[in-house]
Amino acid sequence: MIRYSFFILFLLNISSVLGQDSLYYITPEQSKVNVKVNEPFIIKLRACHSCGYGWTLQQDDTINVKFSEVTSKNIDERRPIGGSVFEFWKFIGKKVGTYNIEFIQKRGIRENGRIKFEICVY
Repeated sequence: MIRYSFFILFLLNISSVLGQDSLYYITPEQSKVNVKVNEPFIIKLRACHSCGYGWTLQQDDTINVKFSEVTSKNIDERRPIGGSVFEFWKFIGKKVGTYNIEFIQKRGIRENGRIKFEICVY
């Protein structure tokens, strides 16, 4: 199983990646996360697209926690092709409540791992 490598950084400027002034970064170590209504947050996951490993979103409630976009960026800027990447999954909590978001790591049809988040929107 590929080891997950995640980072938690709150209210960071990542305008070069997604064009936002400040966003919450969330990691799997945080199984429960609190976010404000209409405030965007990002789940940052490590993947290896050149090896065929990527994440798939499994989400029950797509209305109250709205998926916005996913982008990826090479971990090593000196290697434009191949190697590991970070996937940035952007969401916005639309309604107060508690919701689950789950990611499944796959290589082709073979499941390699799961990560589940409980998002509490207030």
